[in-house]
Order: sequence, then structure tokens, then C-alpha cells
Amino acid sequence: MKTLKYILTIIVVALVVTSCKNETSPEIKTVDVNQEQVQEKVLNPDANYIAAKFEIDGMMCAMGCAKVIEKNIAQMDGVKTVEVDFESKTAKVEYDEEMVNRDLLIANIKKTGDSYEVTSWNGEVLKLSEEKIKE
Repeated sequence: MKTLKYILTIIVVALVVTSCKNETSPEIKTVDVNQEQVQEKVLNPDANYIAAKFEIDGMMCAMGCAKVIEKNIAQMDGVKTVEVDFESKTAKVEYDEEMVNRDLLIANIKKTGDSYEVTSWNGEVLKLSEEKIKE
């Protein structure tokens, strides 16, 4: 009887040890994605880059507004760096003056959302849109 208990104990321990292996091979899945080729952003290393700082009104939150504006400006060809700060409601952009200008940047911000308004550019106060003046 003592031998039978000893053999059963060894079998139970052996089953526990062999059943708790963490050595599973990783599952490999192949996904066929028909993606259009994404164009990479064009930056000219010999270009003359200009830095601009401007104020944006209408941002309500850091993640939903500021980051979306920052992402949209960063995707523009000719934009080297961009940083939108929600707290101070300002944006700093470094861009190629031959590919991007102030009007293109402002249009990109307006395209992001109708509530966004660029109110000053490098310290110069811009005229408010006619809709804002009427209100």
C-alpha cells in the first residue's frame, strides 16, 4: 500500500510538471493587406527653413485638439518640425519657405476644424474673420 501511494504521488507530480510548461511556440499569422503605397513627406535638406510662432484659438483639449492640429501640420510637405502647446494655445513650426507659407498653414488648421482660428503670427495680430467680427 505504501508503494502504491509513493507511485501515485510520483505520477501526480510528473503530470503537474509536464502540464505546466510555458514553452509554447508563438502563433504566426500572415495578414495580406492591400495598402496603397503611402507617400513619404518631402523635405529638402538644402532648403531655407523658417521658424514661425502663432496663436490658435478654439482648442478645447490637449489630446483631441492640439495633437490633431500638430499631426495634420506635421504631415504637410515642407514642414520640418511642429509643436502645438495647448496650455499657451501656441504653435511653433519650422517649414521650407518655398513649399509652405502662412496661408497654407492657416488653411490646414481651418481644415482640421472650423472652430480653430489663428489669431496672431510671430507676434502680429491677424484680422479676425468676418464671421467673428459680426458676432
